[in-house]
Amino acid sequence: MLSLYQHGELVPCGPVGKNLTVAAYAVSERKTILVKDLEMDSRFPKGISPKPMRDCSVLCVPVVLPSADTVGVIEFTRDHLKPPFCEGDIQLIHAVVSWMAACIHENGLKRILDTQHELNEFLLEITKDLFKEITCVDRVANTILHFTKDLLHADRCSMYLVEEEQSKLYVAYEDTGTVDANGKDVYDKKRVHDLHAVDIIAWEAIENGKTVNIYDAYEDERFDQESDTKLGYHTKQILCMPIRNREQVYGVIKIINCLHHDRFTHADEEYFSLFSDYCALALHYSKIYSLLYQQQNIYKVAVDVLQYHIVCNEDEVMSLQETPYIEDEAIPENFFSPEFYAYYHVERLPQLFIYITTDLFGEDTFEMEKLCRFILTVRKNYRSVTYHNWEHGFHVAHALWLMIKANDDIFTKFEKMALIIGGICHDLDHRGYNNDFFRKFDLPLAALYSTSVMEQHHYKQTITILHTDGQDIFSFLNGPQYKEMLELLREHIISTDLALYFQNQKEASKRLEEGTFDMNDHASRSCCKALMMTAADLCAVSKPWITQEETVDRLYNEFYMQGDEEKKRGITPIPMMDRENSKDQPKQQVGFINFICIPLYQTLSQILDGVHHYLVGCEENMEMWKLLAEQRA
Repeated sequence: MLSLYQHGELVPCGPVGKNLTVAAYAVSERKTILVKDLEMDSRFPKGISPKPMRDCSVLCVPVVLPSADTVGVIEFTRDHLKPPFCEGDIQLIHAVVSWMAACIHENGLKRILDTQHELNEFLLEITKDLFKEITCVDRVANTILHFTKDLLHADRCSMYLVEEEQSKLYVAYEDTGTVDANGKDVYDKKRVHDLHAVDIIAWEAIENGKTVNIYDAYEDERFDQESDTKLGYHTKQILCMPIRNREQVYGVIKIINCLHHDRFTHADEEYFSLFSDYCALALHYSKIYSLLYQQQNIYKVAVDVLQYHIVCNEDEVMSLQETPYIEDEAIPENFFSPEFYAYYHVERLPQLFIYITTDLFGEDTFEMEKLCRFILTVRKNYRSVTYHNWEHGFHVAHALWLMIKANDDIFTKFEKMALIIGGICHDLDHRGYNNDFFRKFDLPLAALYSTSVMEQHHYKQTITILHTDGQDIFSFLNGPQYKEMLELLREHIISTDLALYFQNQKEASKRLEEGTFDMNDHASRSCCKALMMTAADLCAVSKPWITQEETVDRLYNEFYMQGDEEKKRGITPIPMMDRENSKDQPKQQVGFINFICIPLYQTLSQILDGVHHYLVGCEENMEMWKLLAEQRA
């Protein structure tokens, strides 16, 4: 379509093609047309537009940009009183038009760069807002509307955002034509339940996903003229653009009345389309940040509720605080032996733990009220599973206590604290499932922790308790000491992941064989403490046979619980976790003790005193399991 640019306005003057005007033909053929006598040339029945003049000479030169796009045509005419155009005129005009095309092209590039700069400024402003604070959608919407008006030189600008797509609920931001005290446009926000009834033009843009460009609103039947009457406004042109990405429609922007031209041009549509991509991006991330902000608040509420429920009962704290120290005659006879079995002394375990801490660190290291509250909260945060429970946690702390007492001069007070607290907390909130279970079914904990899933969760629970008011038993440490304590706790708890044991045992054995194992060496020392945690974790394997047998029953109850759950989810469990293989328990225990426990205690007994008892105990139990295996064969 050709339009005549005259007196600063574009006047439509017909289509492009042959058998029309000279200009239409020049554009369609993309070449210069020289007509010496228009009246005698039958190719152009329409002559020149818009003048009806025919007794003239015509020279039409298409303006072709370096990009090969034809943007227009320059038409020169001479009446019959002057000499017709000649080849010399063509050369001169070509030189001039070439410069014009270059200027237009450069100007276009400059406008693109300017527009891109404005878009970048828009995105930068949105990004700054997002990083500076959680930016609500309303603020982003207002920024979009301001930029849209400036970018496309529109008099009014409104936007409809999809709030609930299925129910077709929209949020409208309408330009009222008023400004605030700072001179910024004011946009009225309201909810729209039926966009089709309120603004059919905007509705069509959203439904069809296409731009709607109306040159004359009053000539378009979709336009509601009564809206102008109500607002005292005269709408001339309308340009509507959907805001969307590949997957989602966010809404639509509608601009009204172009201030620089008599209509919104194709170039305006292109800029608007590009800008709408930026708008979609801004709205997308604004919604993500708003959702994140909402989730953070939900998380804070959940943590607040959780902290209320994970903390022990205050009556229990007062009761324990009244009598924190156990009477000597109430201490179990075998408490100072690896044979101690916590399930027989459940009610006394909090006092016995306080006895352990007092024995190692004295009565003045920990604040008694905090220590009482801490140990009771730890007890509460062990779940009621058959094996990985509060009593098991106590067994581990107890075994570590015995190892430390047998090697009292080797470890610092700081290390002893980390070992004992790490031991009592090492299985906090255990659910009775192993790490593979969480990874196998892509459960949230596995997404949260890529390695040592449950061990990292146990550590996190430990930190949660230590950070809860009244439970901060390490409050007497300074900043660097506290940081070091948490790091040691993490190392000790993570080291109870049996998958890490093999490397630790291999490293320690190698150093012992080479004669390079040295407790003054950091690597050797860390390796020793990791093996201590594993040895304490598996200490039940060395207890008297009656205790060992009961413990294994508890353990297999958990194994079979996991196996049953895996079957429900369509997965065949490993033989050890399949209750249909229960007759193989003795054989499985022989393999476990022989492959893991005996090498562990053999290695550790070469490093520390007091470990040989565990080695002897597990060897005796292995013989009992062998006997049972033979009986069931």
